[in-house]
Amino acid sequence: MVENIETKAIIDISTIVQNYPEFADLPTLNVDTFQGLRQSIDDDLAFSDLVTIYLNSAENLLEEIQIAFANQDPNQFSLSSHSLKSTSASIGAVRLSQICKYLEQVGKTGKISVSSDILYLLTNEYEQVIQAIQVRVIEFMGE
Repeated sequence: MVENIETKAIIDISTIVQNYPEFADLPTLNVDTFQGLRQSIDDDLAFSDLVTIYLNSAENLLEEIQIAFANQDPNQFSLSSHSLKSTSASIGAVRLSQICKYLEQVGKTGKISVSSDILYLLTNEYEQVIQAIQVRVIEFMGE
């Protein structure tokens, strides 16, 4: 039963991505950006704290985007999308940042004219970012 749900979720995401081909070839995490940030901080504990703050902030912003969508509040939709776009770009979450850029532009039109599918794609991409970060952190710990 779980396997069927997972397979359906993968198919659903594939279908949604086909509707937004501009996101298909983007990496979830730009490793050079992520590693560069770590090197510039030069303190793994501080870097870990920064990543934790990003993840907590991203979850709050995702929730704000979803609430703004449900309330059809284009100003909040645009503002929260902008914030998530910027912080995601700074850690190297390229695809998430670009999805947010698209959502920010939609909100700036004054009307939220996208399907809820894009929110599903956004949430799924955030989950992919979490997984990619976990993989990189495990690699760092092995150094």
